Amino acid sequence: MKWECLKSLCPSSCCFIPDRTFIALDEVPRLSKYFPVVITVEVDQQGNENPLLCAYLRLREDKRGCVYLREGKGCTLEDEKPYTCKQYPFFISQGCLAMDLTCPGFSTEKGKKIFDGDHINPDFEKDFFVYALKLEKAKAQTEEFLKTLFERDLVVGYKLVFEKVEISFNAVDEDKLLELPKDVLKEFSSKGYLRIIYAHLNSLQNWEKLIRRLNL
Repeated sequence: MKWECLKSLCPSSCCFIPDRTFIALDEVPRLSKYFPVVITVEVDQQGNENPLLCAYLRLREDKRGCVYLREGKGCTLEDEKPYTCKQYPFFISQGCLAMDLTCPGFSTEKGKKIFDGDHINPDFEKDFFVYALKLEKAKAQTEEFLKTLFERDLVVGYKLVFEKVEISFNAVDEDKLLELPKDVLKEFSSKGYLRIIYAHLNSLQNWEKLIRRLNL
């Protein structure tokens, strides 16, 4: 089995499909410069609620793909892009390395070999799997952060109206945050939570970037 990114020749570019991607806690400060980073709650088939940190790559109505995708060039974020983008089409499932075989880049003829004998090709390990491992390792820390926000009742729903486009999302309520006891705020600071929260809040201005692109 071989793989190579087909870039502009890809018939189903991964940069066009998602409107958002889940991210790890340590990515928030970096990605907050480029995307709205919000808190979403997904419900699985058993009805369990799963809070996630998500970066919005585009508005759902915008069919041109990620806001940082440029025709003929590809992703303009390069090393700054989310771990989920860096790892694709490889990921970790139930503790094992896995591949999304719907990606047209897989082939028996073209590209680099995924396995070098009994081992993973070092190029794939360096360029893709390392980010899949980062996401997996950050999962517990991210879940604990989100659990704390909900337990403290800090997450509320917001609506933003800009250039006649209405956006609904969940974010931390800064007023509620500042009303927390001083010892709790001190704990938040020592854990790095305050830095994450304010990066998240500052990122919300990036909604305007997505809306302006939609209206072009």
